[in-house]
Amino acid sequence: MNTKSTVEEESWGLLTKAQFDLFLDRFTKQFGQPTRSKRLSFSFWDHNRNKIDTRIKITDGRAEIIQKVGTWEGVTKWARTEQRVSLPSDTQEIFNVYQIFRVLVPGKNTCHILQHDNFLFKQPGFEIKLTHQYGKTDKYNFEVEANNQKTNLARILDSLGLTKLVTVTDTKFWDKWNGELNLKDTDLSTKQIQDLIKKHLS
Repeated sequence: MNTKSTVEEESWGLLTKAQFDLFLDRFTKQFGQPTRSKRLSFSFWDHNRNKIDTRIKITDGRAEIIQKVGTWEGVTKWARTEQRVSLPSDTQEIFNVYQIFRVLVPGKNTCHILQHDNFLFKQPGFEIKLTHQYGKTDKYNFEVEANNQKTNLARILDSLGLTKLVTVTDTKFWDKWNGELNLKDTDLSTKQIQDLIKKHLS
């Protein structure tokens, strides 16, 4: 089992489909071809502990637990510590971990299933991620993350033309987002959840 701890500083914003296509084309010309990845996430979120975001993520067949803790609500720049623990690429093992988290974070609206198609541009000092998220509908967004304390995130956002698109979010925003876009685990059977895990491991 591998573990990793980091501190991250990032900004997030909504995009329209047209804006997503525009920035994908622009950044590809500027930085070269992005790294593309498919991701399935189980997000465990309790409103009583708003600063804690715990997820099981499967990215291109690689599974891990990621927990982020810190400030994100009502600000343009999120500052959070991040812990990662790798998981075996085994459907039953991942489902067992999901069940453990479900006991720790009970409730009907506390686990949502997220599906992403990500395009990542890694640069010295920062990285850009453009995301198409799908489920009950389709949504688009971006993240810009500073990779070290010397990186001026505000300056990077300005140079990329993204400053005015940074979105300030709160609990109400994410409740609406989840309701419109993401599946709830309680809407799926055990077999359907296991099949989703198996599909993203292959």
